[in-house]
Amino acid sequence: MKEGISAVPNKAKKKKKASEPALSSADINVKMAWLYYVEGLTQERIASLLNVSRMKVMRALAASAEDHIVVTTINADTVEQVALERQLEERWNLQSAIVVPEPDESKNLERAIGHAVARYLEEQLKDGMTLAIGGGATLHSSLAFMARRDLKETTVIGLVGALPHSQWINPSIVATKVAERFKVDSFQITAPVVVDDPELRDRLWEQPSLRDVRERAAQADMALLTVGEVAPSATIFRYGIVPPALIEPLREKGAVANILCFFVDSAGRLVDHEVNQRIMAIDLDTVARIPHVILAAGGGAKVDAILAALRTVSAQALITDAATARMLLEKAGNEDF
Repeated sequence: MKEGISAVPNKAKKKKKASEPALSSADINVKMAWLYYVEGLTQERIASLLNVSRMKVMRALAASAEDHIVVTTINADTVEQVALERQLEERWNLQSAIVVPEPDESKNLERAIGHAVARYLEEQLKDGMTLAIGGGATLHSSLAFMARRDLKETTVIGLVGALPHSQWINPSIVATKVAERFKVDSFQITAPVVVDDPELRDRLWEQPSLRDVRERAAQADMALLTVGEVAPSATIFRYGIVPPALIEPLREKGAVANILCFFVDSAGRLVDHEVNQRIMAIDLDTVARIPHVILAAGGGAKVDAILAALRTVSAQALITDAATARMLLEKAGNEDF
C-alpha cells in the first residue's frame, strides 16, 4: 500500500440479500484487490458483494498481479480512492461509496460526480424498477454521460415540483431527461416548487394526479438525491427558487442543508420555518423509506450539508470526491450516527 493508506478493520458483515444493490466503486478491479489482499475476504465473499461470478473475481485478481496493480502492496493510482470508499462504507454503513478524484479546477466538480452518477445508474438500474429523482446541478451534470438505454417496465418519478422557466435549474428537468435516455415513462409533480401557503399545498396534494405521483414515489426501488448548503452559493438561492432573504432566518432556525428544497438541521430534522410547509416535493420521511437511496454531492462547502443528509435519509450509496470524503471522515470523527 501507498504510505499513509491503512487497511479498514475487517468487521463481520451481514450476508447480502439478493435484492440489495451490488457493491460498487470508482475502480472495481482495484476494489476487488483491496477486499482480497487488504481485508482478507474470500473470493466467494467478494463475488457475493459485487454480484459477479467467482471466476470474474479470480480473473481480476490474476490480472491485478500481471498488471503490477498488486505486488506485495496495492500500488494503483486509485488505491487512495478505494481506501476512502471503504472508510466511508464502514463509517456510515453504506452498501457502496464511490469516490472520484478531486478535479484540478473546482468548477469541474459537479461534472466529475455527475459522471460517476451516470455509471452507477448504468450498473444498478434494471428493467422493472422505479427510480425517484431530485434535481440540482450535480444530477443535471450526469445527463451528459448517461448512455441511451431501452429499459422495460421501468419508471422515473420526479421528487420535486416545477419552475415556470425551463432552464436546467428546473428540478423536474432531470427526471424528464433521464426518462428520455432510458425510453421510459416519467411522472412529475405538476405544481410549483414553492407555493404561497401551506393550505394551498395541502389542497394540491389532494388532486388525484398528484396523489398518484406521491404513491408511485413511495413505492420506488431507488432514489437519487443531491444536497445543497444554506448559503448564497447554493443553487436554490442563487437562482431564486427560494428567496436569498431567507438564508439568515433559516440559519437562525438551525438549517444547514436543503434536500429536495426542504431545509434540515445538523441532526437531519426539518427546521421550524414556514417555508418548509410550502414546498411541493415528496416528503423526506417517504424518501427515507425507499430501499436504495443514493446521495451524490461534493465540495468543502457542502460537508455539513452532506453529514445532515446522511442522518436524514440513511443512504445506501454515497457518490463524492476524494477531498470531500476526507473532510467528511475528519468532521464526523467519533460522532454517533
